Amino acid sequence: MKSPHTSTEALGQPSSATPRQESTRDVLDVLASSIARTAAREIKPEPLIQASTTPAEPSRELLTEKMLADRWVCSVARLQRWRTVGEGPPYLKIVGKVLYRLKDIEAYEEASLVRKVF
Repeated sequence: MKSPHTSTEALGQPSSATPRQESTRDVLDVLASSIARTAAREIKPEPLIQASTTPAEPSRELLTEKMLADRWVCSVARLQRWRTVGEGPPYLKIVGKVLYRLKDIEAYEEASLVRKVF
């Protein structure tokens, strides 16, 4: 016995849609095409133009003594002691603040590089 809710399409038989079902489909088709036309007419904002590709973290040309201590995994006191005795990389003192230029740090690191001689 067939259930009254079983459609003929599910049983593989051709559907004989009622006029109400056809009108519902027509309305849905009209709505879908109207939505598509509206979406096509919408003004889409242009993507923002980036001046240049920026790195995830901005590069710093000047490092504080804390930043350098973190980079070299040493204490700020060590850097302060080096400055007192005239050791370590060159530094700037601007408005009482000690700053290191990145190019000086990189040059100091390169000069400190130990190459093994066999």
